[in-house]
Amino acid sequence: MNSIIIFCAKYLFVFVILGLAIAWWRVSNEKKKQFIVSTIIGGVIAFVLSRIASKLYYDPRPFVTEHVKPLIPHAADNGFPSDHALLTMTLSVATYFFSKKIAGLMMILTFGVGLARVLAKVHSPLDILGGWVFGFIGAVAGYYLMRWLFTKYVNKPKQAKAETN
Repeated sequence: MNSIIIFCAKYLFVFVILGLAIAWWRVSNEKKKQFIVSTIIGGVIAFVLSRIASKLYYDPRPFVTEHVKPLIPHAADNGFPSDHALLTMTLSVATYFFSKKIAGLMMILTFGVGLARVLAKVHSPLDILGGWVFGFIGAVAGYYLMRWLFTKYVNKPKQAKAETN
């Protein structure tokens, strides 16, 4: 059982990244740019939120407070919020706007990553929840900011050009 927890805690996030790549590959060429821009903006927003939160709140890792050995080696630093939870939630929600089916599978993996990191004693449930919340907010904000940017700057010039011809 520990081997499964270790694998999921360390490597399951890679399958979420793979899901993003597959979803991106499957969307139309027109949507590919939107997908990339939305994901990048969402990732930046999520990352900034998580860095601010980590400066405002310190949550020692469970292996430190419980005086146990974690299943995977980790520094005894601030666990809040979980970077793995942040990444996987950001990518899953960003993908949702372009491929709901793939995003659903990615979300299952996201929950698996979070659970495994708790069971491995490197994060508390609060660390995981924090990562998920900031990832969700970042991805949703990134999507709507991308839509605004594309409407104002990308699609608008094409419409104006067509009207002048």
